[in-house]
Amino acid sequence: MTTIDVNRRAFMLAGASALALPAAAQAVVTPEAFNGWVAAAEARALLEGVSDTSIRAARQGLMLNPSLIRPAGAQPESKRVGAYVKSLIAGDGPIALRKLGQFPRIRDIQAQLGVPASVLVAFWGRESGYGRDFGSLDVFSTLASLGAAQRGATDWTAEYVAALTMLDRRVRPRAQLTGSAAGALGHTQLMPTSYLTYGMDFDGDGRADVWTPSPLDALASAARHIQDTPTAEGAVPDGGNAWKRGQGWIEPVRLPPGFDLSAIEVEETKLTMAEWAGRGVRPTGGTSGSDIGLAASLAMPAGIGGPALLLMPNYDVFERYNPSRTYALGVGLLARHIEGRAPVVWPEETPLSLEDRQAAQRGLAALGFYGGPIDGDLGRGSRKALRAWQRSVGRTADGYLTPQIVALLRR
Repeated sequence: MTTIDVNRRAFMLAGASALALPAAAQAVVTPEAFNGWVAAAEARALLEGVSDTSIRAARQGLMLNPSLIRPAGAQPESKRVGAYVKSLIAGDGPIALRKLGQFPRIRDIQAQLGVPASVLVAFWGRESGYGRDFGSLDVFSTLASLGAAQRGATDWTAEYVAALTMLDRRVRPRAQLTGSAAGALGHTQLMPTSYLTYGMDFDGDGRADVWTPSPLDALASAARHIQDTPTAEGAVPDGGNAWKRGQGWIEPVRLPPGFDLSAIEVEETKLTMAEWAGRGVRPTGGTSGSDIGLAASLAMPAGIGGPALLLMPNYDVFERYNPSRTYALGVGLLARHIEGRAPVVWPEETPLSLEDRQAAQRGLAALGFYGGPIDGDLGRGSRKALRAWQRSVGRTADGYLTPQIVALLRR
């Protein structure tokens, strides 16, 4: 195989900037590692039937993009949930309603595939700004850079092979296979494997085009992805698959005075909506009769002083689409707003820097509560560790990190 062109100057700059990060947050990929990863991915692609012509075409312009290799906590979705939600409601809410009017056939997608139009439009807005920004990064360079860096649990080799397969099938010319900093594509930012699995020709023009000015193919493909029903499997079951028709996803609630958080585990304990009501936890807007028997967990994304939310099974699809809780809650609450539900009221929150969040993780690790990466991403593992520490020192175990707690954990 010929030597792959790697932008060595960019690599050196990234290595220098990484010195400013804590050791656990650094991730430097050498040109040799990048080349080796690409060679292995190409070998897998050949075994899966991708043509050598497509593999050679993908090499044109292929280079390491060190700017993508950063701690998970540096992502935009790592900000405070409340600030993220408020920005979505204020910015996306009015646009989303206009888009529903502009593309009435989105409701046909809902009827056929079972995912509410409000949910599809909320995803569309968050993923590409309603088609304004599909991402301009070379998909092959992005996937190879992230794969060589071994970022997260994604099978980057499978994604690279899928992108080569798209090229082989002439889904899109090489130069036009551009996308996000995660290698995602089109209106709803499907990963290449998801496009191949769920891509749907909803408008009937003979191809699943998730880039065309009309979002219908992209939204239908996203709906199949949400339902976890590949296009090869045909129709979605009448009641839905992963998304259940007629059921809610997030329900804001009021906690009764003196509610004992020690009797449950926030985010973990699952009770039916009726059982939560029996403990005095009441929806602020009333619960649909179809939701009474659903199991739900209690989320307190701004701590005991912020809103309380019951998360029902349909909520899980938001975190499957993007595992960030901030993202999932933001899109889920935006979808409720699109349906005309009242916005959730959030308190003013103090932002925490990436270094503060990493310091808290290091403190929890030193005390034996946390064993995950020191990346500043306050995911489920970090929040569970924080709740365990809070209980150990007699604090309210809401899993909410404050500047005061950061200061204590630094000691």
